[in-house]
Amino acid sequence: MQRINSLARKTADIVEKITAYPLIVLGGAMVVVVLAGTFWRYVLNDPLLWTEEGARYLMIWVVLIGASVTMRHREHVRINVIFNLFPDKAKIAIRLITNIFMGYFLYILMVYGWQMALRSQVQVSPALGISMFWPILAVPLTGLFCLVQLILQVIIDLTGGEE
Repeated sequence: MQRINSLARKTADIVEKITAYPLIVLGGAMVVVVLAGTFWRYVLNDPLLWTEEGARYLMIWVVLIGASVTMRHREHVRINVIFNLFPDKAKIAIRLITNIFMGYFLYILMVYGWQMALRSQVQVSPALGISMFWPILAVPLTGLFCLVQLILQVIIDLTGGEE
């Protein structure tokens, strides 16, 4: 069991790095795009038309994909004040039920998000002129990465918890 726990934790760390490093790059790109848009608009008095849309799509990617990092660290939304009022056995049941519902939600997000991304391939963004597939692709990828992290967290819980 300890070996499975260790493998699950290592895998969760790898998945976190796969998502976190690109998030740093995307976040930096978002800052550069916003600064460029501000500079061109207010200093050069010649606004760039694509910066607002570009920053918006980058922010969507950062926020959505960043959710899997919060799943890794169990920082997803939960009301701990109420959760901590329950006895330990009830907490286990609540965590199990919550994980089942979250897993189902993430599965739906992944499947329907992918269908939505495929349907949006023909739509073009107004300012950037890119296929809307790329901004919407963040939705199914979020479902995938979060679901993987959730499954790994359940395995970690069942095999002895975090160290």
